Amino acid sequence: MELKKRKYKRQEVSAMVEAYKAQYENLIMEYRARISELVKENSALLKKIEELNDKEPLIIATLERAEKTSQEIVARAEVEYSLEMQRLKDFTEKWDDYFKQLQEKYPLYPTTKKAIEITEKVKGFSKKSNAKKTIEKLDNMIADKKKFNPKEKIKDYVVATSDSGFNLDEVLNPGKLELEELCKELGLIEEE
Repeated sequence: MELKKRKYKRQEVSAMVEAYKAQYENLIMEYRARISELVKENSALLKKIEELNDKEPLIIATLERAEKTSQEIVARAEVEYSLEMQRLKDFTEKWDDYFKQLQEKYPLYPTTKKAIEITEKVKGFSKKSNAKKTIEKLDNMIADKKKFNPKEKIKDYVVATSDSGFNLDEVLNPGKLELEELCKELGLIEEE
């Protein structure tokens, strides 16, 4: 490749220099505008960082308080759970004793037989069984062709055992079960 030397006229050189100068001036103006935008953006970001740094202790304190509150809620829930489980366990023990006494006193009554049958089936459910399936099984066991009316069943029972001294209101709303008082009322324990 050969280089050719060519002479340029002064006007041509001036025109080329002016063209390059105009291009560079446009580039410089674009870069200055971009630099100005970046400087503004940078100062806005620095301001936001300062605001966040000012809020950091508040945020940390809030998070610590939230964590402490959540721990208190968990602890309270665990206490409530254990108290409720103990209450249910106590109720179950009292109910089992009460039910056992009813079984002994009224073993031939059809409702007692049905209750014994249901109780045995409920106790037979596996602990691993799904709660929803268990509820469905209980519903299927209890469901009859006619609608179950507990008041009617209890009234029938009271009529059938009229000299038993049962009070319908006490049966429907037993309140706190006092086993000793209940045994006295049923004649299982002699009054002092």
